[in-house]
Amino acid sequence: MSHNPQNKPVIAVVGAGPGIGEAVARRFVSSGFIAALLARTEGKLQTMVSGITSSFGPGTARYYLTDLRIESQVQSSFNLIHSELGPASVLIYNAGARRVNGRSILDTTSEEFESFTKINLFGAFWATKCVLPDMLAAEKGTIIFTGATGSLRGSAGLSSFSPGKFGLRSLAQIITWEYQAKGVHCAHLVMDGPVDGKLIGGVTRRKWEREGEKEKLIEVERYIMQPRDLADIYWFLYEQPRSTWTHELDVRAQKESMFSKL
Repeated sequence: MSHNPQNKPVIAVVGAGPGIGEAVARRFVSSGFIAALLARTEGKLQTMVSGITSSFGPGTARYYLTDLRIESQVQSSFNLIHSELGPASVLIYNAGARRVNGRSILDTTSEEFESFTKINLFGAFWATKCVLPDMLAAEKGTIIFTGATGSLRGSAGLSSFSPGKFGLRSLAQIITWEYQAKGVHCAHLVMDGPVDGKLIGGVTRRKWEREGEKEKLIEVERYIMQPRDLADIYWFLYEQPRSTWTHELDVRAQKESMFSKL
């Protein structure tokens, strides 16, 4: 059964959460898209869909419960999206698994390394394989991967995070080599610094409160990237004309050092 009677273009936001993922979905929906949100926490998905449909109207977003560590679930979700909404013309892979407090290699379990790498890399590979055939048939499509400082360099304590993000960057390059000439625009967006949200942003805000950093709390957007502003960057990449496609773009807040003090 179709849930997209107006045949709106479809954006699939994989690893959707109440931060970048929701902000990107809202930005695209505000410009005429219908959003498919994929993640494994149903309560958060329900809240996001409810908020988006409240703001933009019924039927503007649907969620698909998906464990990105399991290929069959990724495939099943995209098959359902295709049948209910139509082919995805934009894929945003925003999933990321990391620790707030790092662990050394010796303290990192094989289970954590495998789980995080599946979320950070394997899920992107599987999702890309799901959307590429339709994009190639249409001779157009946009794939944007959310990277991190850890995509560019390894740091102590990030043994279960950075390897997957390194691989994600490589995968973006391979997609560009193989499919750009056929109409698929793949971009890797490096988040070089903290993003305001419940996890990293929340930890950072609490640290500022403990240390009496009032200026930072007042002018937070100068120190931490804001999801609503990042959403405009994703839209910018999507809207680029074919004569000027960006493959990799790094962004950071005004007060953040380049490549997080590389």
